[in-house]
Amino acid sequence: DSAKEQVRFAVEKKNALGLPALVRLAPDFRLELPAVETPWYAPYLETLTQAGVTVGAHDATLTRADVVTALFELSGGVPVNYILPFADVAQDAVYAEAVRWAASQKIVNGFEDGTFRPEANVTRQDLAVMLARYQQAAQVVLPTEFEAPAFADNDKIAPYAAEAVYTLQKAGVVSGNEGKFDPTGTANWAQLGKMLSVFVISD
Repeated sequence: DSAKEQVRFAVEKKNALGLPALVRLAPDFRLELPAVETPWYAPYLETLTQAGVTVGAHDATLTRADVVTALFELSGGVPVNYILPFADVAQDAVYAEAVRWAASQKIVNGFEDGTFRPEANVTRQDLAVMLARYQQAAQVVLPTEFEAPAFADNDKIAPYAAEAVYTLQKAGVVSGNEGKFDPTGTANWAQLGKMLSVFVISD
């Protein structure tokens, strides 16, 4: 449009290979596109999305319900006939089917008081346990060639989570930060995306 100094448009159509279609411009038309660096987490979250997982904002802190829902969707999201064993998970909760499935697969056991605490932030060591149990339940073959050096805070990892953390280290799923694992710390969607992408590729 010669009457405008700028033209905004978006390419939505894709070709048979799934790539953006070509846009043909007049020979004397100059199109300037600013270079935008892709965030490191973008490919991982895109991988999960393509696998059928509903992802949250990359920097959003994960809840326990978020994790089981992601694993449930990654497994195909097929409901199971299983009694919800947790007193604090309502039958009509949006994550109820995911929790039901995760309990049936022994991916989650809950706490000693009979609760699951779905809205609580998941700790990094509990996340590792859930992922390791999912790997066993889904019979996913993970790589084992990565190094598994001891974290500086290994002594702070709960005994029930130590084997899971080691397994995921060997698979390249977890690597810690600055030599520490931070077992009681939290995780976000960007981190989960990187972790679960290994499962998607290996599945």
